[in-house]
Amino acid sequence: MHERHMHANRRIFLTGGAASMLGACSATPRVHSAAVSAQSISVEPFRADRRNLLKVTVCTRPFRPAGPRLEMERFGDKSVIHNYGHGGSGWSLSWGCAAEATALARSQELNVQGEREFAVLGAGVIGLTTALTLLETGAKVTLYAEHFPSESRSARATGVWSPSSRIALGDEAPDGFAQRWEGWARQSHARHIAMIGLPDDPIEFIPQYILRGGKMDYSPASRDFLHLDPMLTGLNPAWRDADPLRDPFPGKARRTGPVMTFNVARYFERLTRLFQLKGGQMVRRSFADRQEALSLPQPVIVNCMGYGAKAIWDADELVAVRGQINWLLPQPNARYAMLYDGVSVVSRRDGIVVQYVGPNEDWGYGDESETPMREETDRALATVRRAYE
Repeated sequence: MHERHMHANRRIFLTGGAASMLGACSATPRVHSAAVSAQSISVEPFRADRRNLLKVTVCTRPFRPAGPRLEMERFGDKSVIHNYGHGGSGWSLSWGCAAEATALARSQELNVQGEREFAVLGAGVIGLTTALTLLETGAKVTLYAEHFPSESRSARATGVWSPSSRIALGDEAPDGFAQRWEGWARQSHARHIAMIGLPDDPIEFIPQYILRGGKMDYSPASRDFLHLDPMLTGLNPAWRDADPLRDPFPGKARRTGPVMTFNVARYFERLTRLFQLKGGQMVRRSFADRQEALSLPQPVIVNCMGYGAKAIWDADELVAVRGQINWLLPQPNARYAMLYDGVSVVSRRDGIVVQYVGPNEDWGYGDESETPMREETDRALATVRRAYE
């Protein structure tokens, strides 16, 4: 597979392993004898059929060609801090972007009572981590959202470390963006790593296998998506070439390594509990337009509305990137991930995530539909079953 084509699926690759994997993509596959194949480690196959299908969810990721917007804007006596446009990297970059948004918010003047009061709009992972980071500075924070965390688009995420997934276009990102992105990624990674081993495992690593073969016709993306993962080489445990004596999928496995995964349901529960324990208030509220948002009593508003910012804050630069996830019943004895023939599978504690990711990163670009497509589900499940043949 051509290196450019493999970039299309970077959103589920492990940083450090992904970069080294690309150099091995064109290697000639080894021929495995039946005797060698018989010695390989077996895995429990994913039960990829409709009898085990829990639900199908669709999410429109908020892609911004210039990269996430993190800046202050004045509206009369109100200061608005924008923190939106993270594409498919919201979970991965959340804490680093929250720290920068908090610094911008705290740089604004005191209100007339001399107190620091902030409104955060949006209860997805960007809004919740930003609200928590503000609380950690001693601020008074009220989070307003039409959809609470478990109802947000963030709850429909794939749930893997993917810090440069649909993060920006090379010809649109400003000078210095890569270095700024690296800071967000490293700071966020440190916060994620600190959660390993906590009750209910909000963060954990599982083995992932990149398989060769399949029927998909890969093609280069028509847009210059930035791929910055090599800047983080060595941050996570290294990947390696698959070994037929150690790995399953003999004759198909190309690369393997540990991938960071987010137990989204438990992670959200933990963040929500911490927000409330630290004194934060969460109010269910929608906004018809920008004036309604600006009518809030807090003098500083942090806009973390994701794709919702397009309508409320005139963020016409945002582009929807559609992603459909098929959720299978959890399989405690099948705790691994794989990428095969354009389909990503991640076994999480809250279910097995099966997603058709397409022939390149143009897949889903500009598609605002959140209606599940049965044909896409059937295609993805059939591809997973073929991986074990």
